[in-house]
Formats: sequence, C-alpha cells, structure tokens
Amino acid sequence: MQVPQTDKYGDALKIVQIGFYLVGALVAILTYRAARRGLLNTVNTEYQKRVVDRLQKLSNDLYSEFDPSSETYWPKVRAVHDGIDDINDVFDRNREKILAARQYYNGIPYTKDVHRLTRLLDPVISDPFVPDDIRAAVVDLLESRIQVLSSLYAEQFEKYANNLAKGKHDPFTELDDVNEIHNRVVEQQNLRGCGIAQIEDAVHEIRALIQDYFDSFNPHRRWWQGKRSRRPQRCRMRAYVFSAGASLLNSDLRPGATSASADDLFGDPTQL
Repeated sequence: MQVPQTDKYGDALKIVQIGFYLVGALVAILTYRAARRGLLNTVNTEYQKRVVDRLQKLSNDLYSEFDPSSETYWPKVRAVHDGIDDINDVFDRNREKILAARQYYNGIPYTKDVHRLTRLLDPVISDPFVPDDIRAAVVDLLESRIQVLSSLYAEQFEKYANNLAKGKHDPFTELDDVNEIHNRVVEQQNLRGCGIAQIEDAVHEIRALIQDYFDSFNPHRRWWQGKRSRRPQRCRMRAYVFSAGASLLNSDLRPGATSASADDLFGDPTQL
C-alpha cells in the first residue's frame, strides 16, 4: 500500500495567495480613499475660494458707509431730506384732496438707505458661502438697523404728512426746518443703539470675525494666540448733525462735553 505524499508547498502557496488577495484589497481601498479625498479636496478648495470672495464683498459692503470714496458714505445719505421732498411733491399734486380729507393717505417714502440695507440682508440670511457665526452677526446688525430706521422714518414722515393735511404748516422748503426732523431721527438712532459711531464699531467687530475665520486656515497661527483682539472701545465719537444754517456739521465730540449736541445725541458715552 502506497502512502500518499503530502504537498510541502500547498499550504504555503495558499497562505501567499490569501496574503496577495488581502494586499490587493487593501491597495484598492487605499486607492479609493485617496481618490475620494482628492475629489473632496478639490470641491472644498473651490468652496473655500467662493467663501473668501463672498466674505471680501460682504466686508466691503458693510464698511462702504465709512469709506469717503464710496457712494454710500454716511455724510452723503440724505434720507430724511429726500423723504420730505417726496411728501412735498405728492402734497403739491394732490393738495385739494388731501386738505379736504385732512388726512394723508398716500403712504410714506421708502428711503434709499433702508432699501440698501434690505438688499444686503436678504441674501445673507441663507447664503451658503457665509459662515454661521458671521451670518448671525450680520443678520442681527442689519435687522436691528432696518427695524429702527423704518420705525423712525415712519413716525417722523407720518407726523409731517398729517400736519400738512391738517393745514398746520406749509411744506418745508427751508433747510433748517428739514434739518430739525433729521436731527430728531439721529438722536433716536443713537438712543436705540444705531448711531453712526455705534454702527461703525459693530462693523469693525464683524470684520474682526471675518479675519478670525481667515486666521483659522493659517498654518503658522497657533491656538494659544487666541482670537484677534477686538477693536477697543472708542472715546471719541462723530456726530452726524445737520445744524441750523449749515448743510452739514461733522464734528468730533469728547465724552463729558457740555454741548447740547453731545448730551442729547449720545447720552452717556461710556455706555456705548
């Protein structure tokens, strides 16, 4: 009887074959992961480019009110004066009807500054290229400003228009008369936290958030360096005041000033 011979190399070949298949599978998985990572990196890089472009535009749009070369530079905005002109125009064309009704039913003007802020706000609310924390700060600022300005304009324009309808005064054509309305709006803006100096500080805060976002991609910045320091609270404030007999007064006011414009417009400057 012949004893079957054992295959000395059979088991070894099987082990080698299994190892080959395992290595092949591992290589396939790693290749897939590398390809997927490369695709995702390309998508992420393109996304980040768009985020950078969007944040740059947003930063410029927010700061344009404080850029002297911009068309929206705050001393150039004459929302109250333009609104009064519009009301006067409607009143002149419908004088008899309005005076007979003793009520102004023609609505109030939609000012350019509120229109601009609304155009800035609407896309930011759901913009996928604006990071969440930056979006929250921008939306909070713009919504507050729109609410305050719309309320103040409605109050002052309705009061002026209804006084016209009741014959309490003629349409204001003198600059001093319109400036009084403008100054009341400015005073209330400051009291409600939406004065020029307060808005400028808020805009700098948002731009600091944008800088922090960019810093998060800086490989040379270390965690212990923390966030970029915020802009220090200012002790000097600019008042946007139309004074009687002057078309525009752009003055620097110091805390503790005894002038009526500083006290009335800003209240206690240390609370800003």
